[in-house]
Amino acid sequence: MTAVSIDRSPQASGTRYAELANALVKEIAAGRYVVGSLLPTEHELADYHGVSRHTVRAALRLLQDLGYVSRRKSVGTIVENVHPNASYTQSFSTVEDLVRVAATEVRSIEDVRPITLDRSTARRLEAPVGSQWILVSATRVDVRRNRAPVAWADIYIDAPFARITDDIRNHPDVLISSLIEREFGIAIAEIRQVVSGMLIEAPLANVLRVEPGSAGLRLVRQYKSAGGRILEITDTRYPADRVSVSFQLKRVKAP
Repeated sequence: MTAVSIDRSPQASGTRYAELANALVKEIAAGRYVVGSLLPTEHELADYHGVSRHTVRAALRLLQDLGYVSRRKSVGTIVENVHPNASYTQSFSTVEDLVRVAATEVRSIEDVRPITLDRSTARRLEAPVGSQWILVSATRVDVRRNRAPVAWADIYIDAPFARITDDIRNHPDVLISSLIEREFGIAIAEIRQVVSGMLIEAPLANVLRVEPGSAGLRLVRQYKSAGGRILEITDTRYPADRVSVSFQLKRVKAP
C-alpha cells in the first residue's frame, strides 16, 4: 500500500489564515472582486476581518499559490482568475504522474444517495465513523471507445455540498473537486492518495468486463481544504492493465 499526499498550500492546517483565504475565494467567486481588480490592502483586510497583517499575508500567499491572485510590488494584489485550473504538485510528482488515464475518461452515473459511514467503510476511507456523505456511484468510461468501461468509482461528497449533484450529472467530464470550488468557493489545497492491490470479483468484474478474480488497483483519494477539512473522497477500482501509478524520487544533496 502506498500513500501519497499532494499539497497546494504553504501549510495545510486549520489556521486563521486558511479561513481568511476561503472567505476571499468566496468573495471572488461571487463577483465582489472581478478579474483585473485589486483586493483591498493588507491593512484594510486586517482591519475588516479582525486579524493580524501576518495572517493576511499568509492568506494572500495561499491565494497566489492556488492561482486566484498575483502580487506586484507598488501595485497590490490583483485578481487573476475566478476559477483557476487546478495544478497539484509536489517535489517528486504531479497528479498526472501518479495516475495516467485518458483525458476522455468521463463519469457514467449509476446511483446517487445519502450515506452514513459504518465502521468498515470509514476505516477504508480513513474518514470519521458516522459522518454523512452523498455517495455518487459511477462507471468511468472512455468516450473514444464507444464508452468502454475503464473503472468503477464510488465518490463521497461532504453532505453540505448535496446541491451540486445536478451539476455532477450535467458535467460528467468535470472534476467534482472543481465543481465544489466553483459552487462553494472553497479551494482544494491538498490531495491524499492511497494505492492498494485488490482482486476484482463479481459483480464488479462483469461491469468492468474482466474475469472474476482478476488483478486490480484501488485508488482512494481525499480532497482537502487548506483548513484540513475533507471535502470529497473517491474510491476508484481499476483493472490492473488499465492504470499505471508512477513516482519520481529525486536525491537531495546532503547539508
